[in-house]
Amino acid sequence: MDDQPVTLWKMRRDNEEIACRARLAPYGIEVDMLNDGAVVLTRVFATDDEALGWARDKRDRRESEGWHAAPDEPNPDQPRVA
Repeated sequence: MDDQPVTLWKMRRDNEEIACRARLAPYGIEVDMLNDGAVVLTRVFATDDEALGWARDKRDRRESEGWHAAPDEPNPDQPRVA
């Protein structure tokens, strides 16, 4: 299985960008946290509800620390999440 990652959110503070991406894996849902494009953390979840809840909690925490949503940059090869 070679699923393309979907960006759930991107945030910026000062000159730093963080992002959260998810993709299907044979054993569940993998969620990556990226710092300036480099993966710094990967978590695996059994269900999409668990994965999305964790990603939402991480975003909420970052917002409370002063991070702001980064504008989306269109990427025709990546599926969009509503």
